[in-house]
Parts: sequence; C-alpha cells; structure tokens
Amino acid sequence: MSEKEERKKFGIKDIARIANVSIATVDRVLNNRKDVSEATRQKIKDIIKEYNYQPNLYARSLSVKNNLSFAVVIPRTSLETGYWQLCLDGINKGISEFSSFGIFIEVFFFDQEAEQTFHDATERLLSKKFNAVIIAPIFIEETKEFVKECKARNIHTIFINSDIPGHSSMGYIGPDLYSTGKLAGNLTSYLVKEHSKVLILNVAKGLENYKYLNTKIEGYRDYLNELNKAYQLEVKDIPFNNYDEIEPELLRLNYELRPDVVFVTNSRVSIVAKFFHEHQEVSKPHIIGFDFLKSNVDYLSKGYVDFLICQRPDKQGYLALNHLYRYFLLKESTNEFKSMPIDILTKENYAFYEN
Repeated sequence: MSEKEERKKFGIKDIARIANVSIATVDRVLNNRKDVSEATRQKIKDIIKEYNYQPNLYARSLSVKNNLSFAVVIPRTSLETGYWQLCLDGINKGISEFSSFGIFIEVFFFDQEAEQTFHDATERLLSKKFNAVIIAPIFIEETKEFVKECKARNIHTIFINSDIPGHSSMGYIGPDLYSTGKLAGNLTSYLVKEHSKVLILNVAKGLENYKYLNTKIEGYRDYLNELNKAYQLEVKDIPFNNYDEIEPELLRLNYELRPDVVFVTNSRVSIVAKFFHEHQEVSKPHIIGFDFLKSNVDYLSKGYVDFLICQRPDKQGYLALNHLYRYFLLKESTNEFKSMPIDILTKENYAFYEN
C-alpha cells in the first residue's frame, strides 16, 4: 500500500490514539470547541498536520448520527453501598463525551430489591425510541423477557456487571466472575493453612436476585478444592442490608463457625469489617471482599480487610457506551470483548489506585 493510501485511511481514532486522548477530545478540536487545554489542542493540531488529515471527511461522516439514542437500565445507588454510583459515574462520563456527537442517552433506574420497579423502568423505556440499551441484569427472568421484547423491536442490548450468556445481542462488558472467585481462592491460600475454616458470606437483601454471586462462589470453591488442603468451606446468607440486622447474624455465625477467613462475595465487605472493629472481644479472621468503595477502603487502611478485589464498575458503564458509539458511528462490528481487568488492593497499595 502506498504512503498516500495509508494516509487516506488515517482517521479520528488514530489521532486520538497517538495523542493519548479520547475521540471526543479530538472532535472538540476539529470543531473548535472549548474544554480542551492549549497543550492538548496543539498536540492534536500537530498530528493532523503531520498526517495530512482532512477534517471535512469526518464532518461528512457525522451526517448520519443525529438520530441515535441509547438507554441505560441500572439499579439506583443505595445507602448501604456506593457500587452503583461508581457505575453511574462512568456512564455520566460517557454521556458527557458522546453527547457532543449528537447522541441522546437516557438513564432509567430501578430498585434491585423490587422487580416491579424494573418493569416500570423498562415500560417507560419502551414507550420511547432507542437504538440500543445497556442493562445490568439483576432480575434474570425479567431481563430475559425485556431483551426478547427489545429484539422484536430491533433494539440492540448489551450487559454490564453480570452476564446472561446467549441473551444480549451485543454481549457483556465486565469481569469474568468465575475468575474473580478463583482469584479470591488464590489469595485465601496465602492467608491460611490447611484445614482452616472458611466462611463464604453473601450479604444483601433480596439475595434471590444475586444469582451471579454463585459463579464467584463456584470459582472460589474450585480453586481451594483443587489444592487438596482440606479447607472447611461454609456458605452462609445474611439477607439484610441494615447493619442493626446484620450484626446479630455475624455474632451468631462467628461463635458457631469460628472462621479463619471470611470471603464476602460482594461490595458489602465494610459491614463485616465494621462488625469486627466494634467487637474487639471477637477474634478477627482474615477478610476478603470486593470493590474500591470509600467505606471498604477505610477498613482496608485500618487492617480489618486483607484484600479488596476491584471490578471497575465505572469502566463497565463507560466502555459499554463507548462500544455502542464505535458500533453505530464508526461501524466497528466486532462483538468480541475481553473481560475487565481484575485488580487487587492491599493496605500497602490502595493509596495509589483510582477508579
């Protein structure tokens, strides 16, 4: 291929990659918009000049983009955990970037403890016109029905946070949940010796809607069982969100099981750490849990939590919107996703980590 032909294929994605900025930032420079530093603006202009990029070609490609609408269906954030706020932060970042391309994005919230609120949210969504929907599939059967209706209306779907394999038209963006469980098992093997007592703890109201936690537990169990160290594994549910209800259950489980390590399968690990912080008379086990939330990090820094496994909910929401942008606007047709990276935080490294 000649140099001239190569330069013809050079596009906005290449400019963004070389400049190490977002595509939206390049678009702002091309259209002389604000909110770009002079240094970044000049860097992009230099790249455009070097590669003889023609902005008018890109401008013509925008002519088909004015009717695109994306929807997002996620749980509203709760008082007990800020997990879904992180997800919303990533989505809002995407809205800020991609709205500059004329894309309309609307977020619909539901209560993850009440199926009817999911029905209400999706009914409002279906009363409007969208090209694609990002879904956090908390209610499995209800989500399947909703996706089926979306398919009938030619609305693309993509999952975040957890997957229902084979149902969404555009796949899943998030961590490999089985691998997160195996990673937790690996960490456990460094903390305790053979024959140790291991408590696998599910903490949340409405646990029947958290089926994806079973995938983590399966990975955790498989890893530890393969070590042949005769760990004593117990899975227990505490179906509450309020600490006043959780506290007596933790007290009972501790005296009943005397665990050497507690694996909390979701982001509510701070509740377990709080219990041991307040009950100094109780021997504290090692604790492993999920997510870079302030309350979790506070107990990590104090030594009550040994490891936090981070699933990057902020990146999940943003990357899902980015994928829709690339699919619909840049005509990139791939549905192949790499699972999200799985990060491990300790007392020694958390201060250098950012969502």
